[in-house]
Amino acid sequence: MFSIVIPLYNKENSVLNTIMSILNQSCSDFEVLIINDGSTDKSISIVEEIKDDRIRIISQENQGVSSARNRGINEAKYEWICFLDADDLWKEFHLTTLLEMMRFYSNYKVYTTSFEYSIDKFIFRHKRNKEIFVIENYFEEATKELLICVGSVVIHRDCFKEVGNFNKLLSRGEDKDLWIRLARKYPIVKSQKITMTYRLDAENRSDSRENVKKTYEANVRLKEIKDKRDYKLHKVMIMNKIKKSIILRDWRSFFYLLFKHNVRLLMTVMMLIILKY
Repeated sequence: MFSIVIPLYNKENSVLNTIMSILNQSCSDFEVLIINDGSTDKSISIVEEIKDDRIRIISQENQGVSSARNRGINEAKYEWICFLDADDLWKEFHLTTLLEMMRFYSNYKVYTTSFEYSIDKFIFRHKRNKEIFVIENYFEEATKELLICVGSVVIHRDCFKEVGNFNKLLSRGEDKDLWIRLARKYPIVKSQKITMTYRLDAENRSDSRENVKKTYEANVRLKEIKDKRDYKLHKVMIMNKIKKSIILRDWRSFFYLLFKHNVRLLMTVMMLIILKY
């Protein structure tokens, strides 16, 4: 039923709990593809000690998380593909929740549940009248709410043939890039039920300095976006990235993004933010 793709790179302190959160699912019809992306610690040894025929280990040289996920997509034997990073956790009812959604909205190809952070961090959520619903306007709603998380989504394999896989050239924001491409082609079904935990306190996970040139926001061609809703979402994303660079005092990223997009409104808003600080 489900092919679950886990990119693995140096997560020896987390990977066991992640895999056990999958093996403890109330739904058992799945395979687990561990894509060992050149780990140099004890991660793969820990995985090899787990005796379960549903687990497959595929090793490759270190090529990054997008390449690892794409390898999993290509190797998957089932038509429904899930993702989980090697330090995040599923609640035991995650897959059964997805099955319930798929039965309720049977003609769709992209489904996502909701998530929580492992630490006390605010998550904005729009008010909903139903627990399971079709996102009416992804590009409007995504300006405020993080609608999809890598570990919360299941995607039919045909979608990747239509919109492509994860962008291997991006080191940050590769997931947002895929969600946007999917949302342009497919309606997305969402559940308000929280079925996964996004661990901000895991090892090797840093939100500090990054190579801004390899982020999604730096590679968007804002001037070429014609759809107004699409344009608005991308403008908000770029503004948020610039704001983050100010908070981190990452002035190289700050000026790179401003000159890259050359949008007067962005400059005005960001200067107001600077004055506020």
